[in-house]
Amino acid sequence: MTTPTHILQENGSSRFPLIDALRSFEDQIRFTLTQMDGSSFWALSLWRAPDGANLRASLPHSEEYIQCAGDAEGVTVEVRVVDEAGTAHQYTVGKPTGGDESEPTETIRWDEGRHSAKVHPHEVFTLDEAADLFVAYYRDNHVPADHTLREI
Repeated sequence: MTTPTHILQENGSSRFPLIDALRSFEDQIRFTLTQMDGSSFWALSLWRAPDGANLRASLPHSEEYIQCAGDAEGVTVEVRVVDEAGTAHQYTVGKPTGGDESEPTETIRWDEGRHSAKVHPHEVFTLDEAADLFVAYYRDNHVPADHTLREI
């Protein structure tokens, strides 16, 4: 097992270090995402811990992260970044094929339908596609450049 560098958060509350005891970090991300059912597990966030953080002692929040919400029918993925001026920006991620200026038409629901988000069709991801984005974020701290970002 190697030293964890990232933190996962489920349903906006339960935080834990991303560990590689049973699977590689990347496989653990993929496995965790495939468990989303929209009912008992509907949201996942991932962020890099500060350099040198002791994740056994505390699990610090971050101003920058990737998150998704939904279920096996589809999820919405968002990233939050802080620019050089220190201003935070939240974006809905879209597939490279996207780019629709009209109003969002797809509804992603989670938490047994108590919450929802309207997104464009190219902003609806399968759990496997979301896992690819989370793995890319884990590796590089951003989503692949060919994906669209719509500020929300």
